[in-house]
Amino acid sequence: MPVTVEELQEELHIDGEEGILKSLIEEGQEYVMGAVNYDAPLETYEEYPLFNRAVKTYATGYYYDRSTGIGANKGLMAMINVLRGRMWGGSNGKDSTPPA
Repeated sequence: MPVTVEELQEELHIDGEEGILKSLIEEGQEYVMGAVNYDAPLETYEEYPLFNRAVKTYATGYYYDRSTGIGANKGLMAMINVLRGRMWGGSNGKDSTPPA
C-alpha cells in the first residue's frame, strides 16, 4: 500500500500542507524507483515495507530542507541499497545481476 498524505502528516506531526506532501511522496517514489530499478512497477515496490520507509524518509528530508544542494541522506541511501539487493536477487550470499 502506498504512502498517503495522511500517514505522512501524522508522522511529521503537521496539519495541512497536503499539496506539498503529495508532491514529495510522488517525488520520493520516483527517486527510489529510479535508483533501484525504474522498469519495475510501483506494485512490485509496494511488496517491500522498506520502500514506504524510504519514500517517507525522502519526503521528510525535503519537507524540512527544500534545498537540493546536500543530496540524499545516508539512511535513505542505505535503504536504497537494501532494496537493490532484494529486488536484484542478492540474497544468501549469492551474486546478483541487475535486471536488463
